[in-house]
Amino acid sequence: MTLIAQQKPDFSGDWQLNLQASKLSPAVALAAQRGSMRIEHREPSFKCQSTMVMDGKPVETKYELPSDGLERAGTEAWGRMVSSLRWDGDALVATWRIEASNGETTISFRYELQDGGRRLRAAEQLRAPDREQDNVWVFDRASPSDT
Repeated sequence: MTLIAQQKPDFSGDWQLNLQASKLSPAVALAAQRGSMRIEHREPSFKCQSTMVMDGKPVETKYELPSDGLERAGTEAWGRMVSSLRWDGDALVATWRIEASNGETTISFRYELQDGGRRLRAAEQLRAPDREQDNVWVFDRASPSDT
């Protein structure tokens, strides 16, 4: 009997936020104007850089994690952060646990490709001492003229 390894999806690409297809919490929906994301995914390396324009101000995030599921800890000026990235079927799940003086915050993103790889769904869950929010960010693959 021959076993064939299942190929994991490649999330690489330039992505443009589709606000109409996204399902955002009320506060985020009021502020969100546009966004873009660039992912470089060479298994197991996953690099993600995004710019979201919220209330006219760009909010930039950038991270790189291997998809091995191992937790990586670091200390910043504001506290300790533990991050990981793991496969859940064909989805990648990134998780951050931030321990600060005001309590613990957890943020997770579940990335899934849809529509034959033309759409990226990023389901976000944030839990913090002062707020909770659930957002589904939908991005369409950018055409070469968009980048």
